Amino acid sequence: MKRKIGLLATARKKASNPSAAIDLYISPLFVKSVQYAQQHYDDFYFFSAKEGLLTRDKYIEPYNVSIKNFSASEKREWAQKVIQDLEHYHKPSQCKIFIHGGWVYREFLQPELEKAGFQFEVPLEGYSIGNQLKWYDEQNPVKK
Repeated sequence: MKRKIGLLATARKKASNPSAAIDLYISPLFVKSVQYAQQHYDDFYFFSAKEGLLTRDKYIEPYNVSIKNFSASEKREWAQKVIQDLEHYHKPSQCKIFIHGGWVYREFLQPELEKAGFQFEVPLEGYSIGNQLKWYDEQNPVKK
């Protein structure tokens, strides 16, 4: 049975103090994606424009870097590094990747995942942010 691995986008909205990656990003979409990943994946990681691949406990400073400002070659290099780092944790034959993040990241991550031999899925492909929030709410019912 292949392990299910989440690869989650980080967020522009951040806490003001250095924190573990799982606590630094504070947008509602990020928080909901983490709650989903905790319930549905065997393991998960984040990807950020500045830091590349992040583990949950990686301690980082707040920053203001957007992949939108990268050239195409910088985006390609960034994606190659993210997937190389992912390969330190998981072999392509032993897992399936579930990407949660916008096209601006996926456009470069998906070809690198394919090159490395990873199977992957984009559960929220084509969803607006509002529909993504709604989907997460439906998947993560609030426990009373």
